[in-house]
Amino acid sequence: MPFQPDYEVPENRQAYTFFGEPRGGWERIGCLMLHGFMGSPVSSRSMAQHIATTGVTIHCPLLPGHGNLPYKIHGHTHQEWLAEVDEAYEFLSQHCNQIFLIGHSMGAPLSAYLANKHPDICGLVLLAPLFNVPDWRINVAAIGRYFMPWIYPLKHAAIDRDIFVGRVTDFDPTIDVDDPDLQDWLVEATRIPVDGTDEMRKMGALGRKLWSKIHQPVIIFQGGHDPAVNPGNTEKLFQKLPTADKEMKFFPQVGHELMRPVEPIHKKVWQKIDEFIEEHAEIGEKKPTVLRAPSLLVRKEDNR
Repeated sequence: MPFQPDYEVPENRQAYTFFGEPRGGWERIGCLMLHGFMGSPVSSRSMAQHIATTGVTIHCPLLPGHGNLPYKIHGHTHQEWLAEVDEAYEFLSQHCNQIFLIGHSMGAPLSAYLANKHPDICGLVLLAPLFNVPDWRINVAAIGRYFMPWIYPLKHAAIDRDIFVGRVTDFDPTIDVDDPDLQDWLVEATRIPVDGTDEMRKMGALGRKLWSKIHQPVIIFQGGHDPAVNPGNTEKLFQKLPTADKEMKFFPQVGHELMRPVEPIHKKVWQKIDEFIEEHAEIGEKKPTVLRAPSLLVRKEDNR
């Protein structure tokens, strides 16, 4: 069964399925959308609603421990996340003949896991994909998880406060994060579980074992102002892919959640995803595979 949280998850952060109506000549085509660490389905919901209007069915599961504030991830494991995406794939495959994967951040190595397990997957769309942890100190979580349960980002001046406060406002936009009476609560609300951080590290490590085995078509989108994913690591992921049908779109002024309407670039991202699906889906007779020169396909894009 899909994950059933025992904590509050607002409706827009819950798992979703939008069924697209097949157009003439199309078999039923589906996209499995996989969200990232500390994220939720809300980050892709608007994009999914758009994709469904093109006739494509899209489903996004809620990863265990997610959907509320980050501390709820405590006690959950990457094996649970893998089991959840297995469940989600089986659900979508009951409705769709052809399946694409869209992975955001930690959703990218989850996509690599499924693509390796199901070679008939039609293609992968990777949004700000996790390749390695953004800060080497995160690797200490492998040991630290046994000695301390939490990291308190707001207690450390060197850590970007906005990243973690943003998790609170994403959960509840009505919260006034500048209210003096809420500052002690904010410290607790933004705490990060060390064990969960280590499980995210393990997902990145699993992905690094799998990227060299991916032979499906891949398109990658990466922002240059991404506080969570180092663009240099995304370039390493791109070079590791053996498939000849791969492309990377780089947007210098864009952040981590480049598919959300808060980013002006989102419409271009959505359009490119539509084009990728249409190019690689079987519509009527199978289209011939287009082999590209990978070295020519890392392109900087403007941010309009």
